[in-house]
Amino acid sequence: MAEASRRYMAASSLLLLRLLLAIALVVPVGCGVREPAVLKVAVDAGFQPALEALRPGFEANCRCRLQITAGASGILYGQIRAGEGFDLFLSADSARPVLLEKAGLIVPSSRQIYARGQLALWVSRQIATDKSSGYSVLAATQAQDDSALTPRQLILLLGRGQHKLVVADPQLAPDGDAAVKMLKKLRLWPLLKTRMVYAGHAGHAQILLHQGEGQMGLIPYGQALASGNSGQFMRIPTYFYPPIEQQLVILRSSRQRALAIRLLQYLHSEPVQKQISGLGFLGVKPAN
Repeated sequence: MAEASRRYMAASSLLLLRLLLAIALVVPVGCGVREPAVLKVAVDAGFQPALEALRPGFEANCRCRLQITAGASGILYGQIRAGEGFDLFLSADSARPVLLEKAGLIVPSSRQIYARGQLALWVSRQIATDKSSGYSVLAATQAQDDSALTPRQLILLLGRGQHKLVVADPQLAPDGDAAVKMLKKLRLWPLLKTRMVYAGHAGHAQILLHQGEGQMGLIPYGQALASGNSGQFMRIPTYFYPPIEQQLVILRSSRQRALAIRLLQYLHSEPVQKQISGLGFLGVKPAN
């Protein structure tokens, strides 16, 4: 009887061991480890390179993960109105955040400016290094010391030759809208309007320039800084075009409001504002 009992216990133990091994093979090793929270951020493509540069610091601090969707502010606004489940919207203007606020789609008092945009004139390396084109000396000088372009210099660069000029769609992208208004202010529009190549957003404009669809471009300065050495670019002083006030909002539908507030505070912090200034944007003084 005792022998039978021992055999029964041994068989039961073996069966339990096999069961535990089977569970271990089916259940992931990290089953007991909680996955990091995901914060869904819609960002204008012109600010995407800067946000990607700032991402590691925020993710390490909050132990969360950013899910970034980039595009033209106008397209992202339409997606939000259609019910897309973003937590934050980092627009490149103030108009669309204001519209979302009026529609009651944001967390009250969450509409905040986080940066001010700047434009750059991008010139392909082919024409920037062509001594006969007249661009080379001026482009090299401006790229080295980042001195301000004068109206005469900008008109000379944009008006010379028959080169195509790439800008983001002014109906959808605030940087494209500012660029077109600048051209009209400088009375260059009649000369350039037939040579314009319109991109879907700032990132698409950079792709078109890299592909040779245009030899010059008016793009966000931050985008130009992140573009590598495929061409020369020069910062355009902000008094040439209307202010590009970039605002963010926390969406009322967000399920990660606490994390969204932390990102807002992170972007407004003094160290991050200094980083933003080094990434091609003008820093801001957060509202009290």
